[in-house]
Amino acid sequence: MTDDNEIEQALSAGGAPQGVADAHGMLCALLCCDPDLPASAWLESLGANPSTDLAEPLRDLHRQTRDQLGPERFDLQLQLPDDNEPLALRVAALAEWCQGFLGGLGLGGVDPDRLDGAAAEFVHDLIGIALVAHDGADDDAAEGDFVELLEYLRAGTYLVRDALQSGATAPTRP
Repeated sequence: MTDDNEIEQALSAGGAPQGVADAHGMLCALLCCDPDLPASAWLESLGANPSTDLAEPLRDLHRQTRDQLGPERFDLQLQLPDDNEPLALRVAALAEWCQGFLGGLGLGGVDPDRLDGAAAEFVHDLIGIALVAHDGADDDAAEGDFVELLEYLRAGTYLVRDALQSGATAPTRP
């Protein structure tokens, strides 16, 4: 994946208020809604100037993420701090990624209550995950819980992708 520092600098230089995880979560959701979303549309959604030369790391991230969310692909890498970073920092970034994903669904016009089955359940779970906080434990169990949650986010993103791209939504409720 693209270097977090380069992405952070590009976001800041472009005038975007989001951090790396939040911006990537938004990108993932927007690409689930529209797999052909151009990088410039995502950058504008972030409030970033898409014409800045510093936007190249963001364009690289867009390209990599679009490829990872392509049909028959299941290798999505969430743009989160490295495993050698403190767990508290990684948990906070994971919550920001969820917030960005939820925001991206909103920008994409997705009503979570209209998604079918597991995709709807995943989106509703994101609301709780976005509020998660690290309890201070840095033991193997806490690390295992983090990895499990990370895998859930990866798999759930593909559920949403498949639901939105196949048109699997629930009937409109009166």
